[in-house]
Amino acid sequence: MHRVKNWCVLKYYAVNADNPRIRSREVPKHTLDKTNFTMQLGRKGSTLLHNLRNLFGGNNVNADDIVPTSELTEQYLATAFVVWRFAHEVTTSTSHGNAAIANGHFGYKTGDHQNHVRHLCEQAVRNRDIRGAFMQRIDSARADSLRWSSTAQPVHDFGSYSVFRKCAPCVGSGRVSCGGCSGGGRRTCSGCGGSGSHNQMVTRTRWNGRNNETYSENIRRSCSSCGGGGRVVCTSCGGSGKQTCRACSGHGFFTDISNVRSVATPWWHVPRHSGLAAEALVAALERRGAEAARELVPFDLAGTEYNESDNWVVRYTGTADVVELGLDVAKTPYAVAAVGLNVIPIKTPPIFDQLLRGELNDIAATLGNGTDGRSNIRRQAKRLFAVFRSVPVLDQAMRSVAKLGKESRSNPAPVVVRVAEGFISAESAETFGIVFLHTLDKVSPANSRAAWALVALLPTVAAFVSAAHNFLRFSPAHTWQALLPLCVGMGFAGAVMVVVSPVGWALSATVSSLLRLKVPAEYRQRGRNWAPLKTACLVTMSASFTGALYGAAGAMHWVPPITSATTPIANYAVTHTAQEGGVNRFFAKFLASRQADAAPVVESPLDTRREVQRFLIAHGYLRGQADGTLGTRTNAAILKYERHEKLSVSTPMPELLAHMRTDTATSSGLVEPGGQLPQPTRWKPD
Repeated sequence: MHRVKNWCVLKYYAVNADNPRIRSREVPKHTLDKTNFTMQLGRKGSTLLHNLRNLFGGNNVNADDIVPTSELTEQYLATAFVVWRFAHEVTTSTSHGNAAIANGHFGYKTGDHQNHVRHLCEQAVRNRDIRGAFMQRIDSARADSLRWSSTAQPVHDFGSYSVFRKCAPCVGSGRVSCGGCSGGGRRTCSGCGGSGSHNQMVTRTRWNGRNNETYSENIRRSCSSCGGGGRVVCTSCGGSGKQTCRACSGHGFFTDISNVRSVATPWWHVPRHSGLAAEALVAALERRGAEAARELVPFDLAGTEYNESDNWVVRYTGTADVVELGLDVAKTPYAVAAVGLNVIPIKTPPIFDQLLRGELNDIAATLGNGTDGRSNIRRQAKRLFAVFRSVPVLDQAMRSVAKLGKESRSNPAPVVVRVAEGFISAESAETFGIVFLHTLDKVSPANSRAAWALVALLPTVAAFVSAAHNFLRFSPAHTWQALLPLCVGMGFAGAVMVVVSPVGWALSATVSSLLRLKVPAEYRQRGRNWAPLKTACLVTMSASFTGALYGAAGAMHWVPPITSATTPIANYAVTHTAQEGGVNRFFAKFLASRQADAAPVVESPLDTRREVQRFLIAHGYLRGQADGTLGTRTNAAILKYERHEKLSVSTPMPELLAHMRTDTATSSGLVEPGGQLPQPTRWKPD
């Protein structure tokens, strides 16, 4: 009988009269409000209370607020079974040529080999005589055999058996027709193309009556490689027309080797029990599996037998020492059960749901302030990060989530449950896990989406503009014909994004590494800088598709054409870039093509000549009026301009005018600092 203070009455009584092993210590309810009340517990109850106070203390509750109200203990027999199911396992391998197994070779008798392997597979499943060594190993190991009950175990090895198989490509000969000469032994001469001769330019000298003059002429000479025959010996096969078969390495046959074994597959089964926290104990044993079950119950081998399905059943028994402690946690009653020498909890009510109710309400309010809860969490990531760090269990769980790999990030709830030792509901664990991920992605980013967006900006804009420009000639009558260019354009846009992706990875790795330095090392996530590539490719391809739609709409005059929309941008680029640079030339050509598209009406020859004269007059190559007449002075000015621009003297007049307009578009973007256009360069006669 335990001693208590005079104001407390501690009762001992049997909870179950049929099972005197169950003992209880219960405190009257009217004594629970006493601040100086202490209840004396057994060894296991004291250990469990100490562990729970260490686990819950500091998580919005003080250790002194965790008050025991009752203690129940019971010892009863626990039983578990390992059912070994016997099956066959056949592994095969193939070797080139002869790799026959001694005393187990069937030659080319494939049918006999298959029948023998089938017979061994039946023996592996049904023959009890071959199981002796395996069963003896289980019996000798006793309780230690539980460590083998998680994976399949070998029972008997029947050995290996081989059979020959003819090579199909060479039909067993080991040689196949040469691919270079198609089996003929000779191929077309590459020097003359099979004609046997070729043209050769020779230089000769002759007397023309005054002096020797040199001239060249073509003559036909016989090919020295093939001797004029047009065909040469095939170097691949040496003229035989045959090559060694690559499939069988020239052996002409294979050796198939089959190894047959009998294996036993375990099945862990825990039947229903009756006793203190029996359902929780059974669930814990099934969840832990055979290998870790001894941490809860000291199992030992109790017997073996065959069941009706010819499976070998091994029975294990042990004494379950269970303690169930009644607690008041922040004035809320709970019952926690534990078992084993280490007092491992098996009945874990969601106590953390109550203790972390404020944090859960805060998260719910954050998720509810808008349609996109993820964005709301990221906006308040720094505040949530500070809140989580102030609660020990949430701080430890967030550190564990930060170290998760790529595969485990999809389900972070098990990590939270493990840190909370099961005293949290699955819903709350999932909520905290998701919020941890979003918070860490903001304060300790694994990659930089901004860096990837910056790198993907140019391919995205280029894909949109290119697709919109290519679909300016779209016609609804040719919709199906436009699908192929659309698919090609989207694929090309994605390929361009893949090409520039190393730049995105490098920039993302640099930026994210610098951002992660702002938090302690235990909260830093592993880099996942390739993760945004998929999204970047999809965005670029979507931009190409959207550009095609815009171009088609512009072709049907629903929206302004892309050329009109981008003309101000091109003018700005021409004005603010170096004249000899590639960017300047690109946009200058774009403006020239825009002007050509904007004026589809064909000009008359007279108007063309007048435009040419106006350009020459404006740039100092010609003086006078633009009358459209090509006189001596006009032709001389044109010739001077063509020499200056390195154009052909036979350039047609429309092409010359187009070049002049391109030159005009380039020079029109060059504005002097005072706002005046530069004066045209006057040509002075030599």
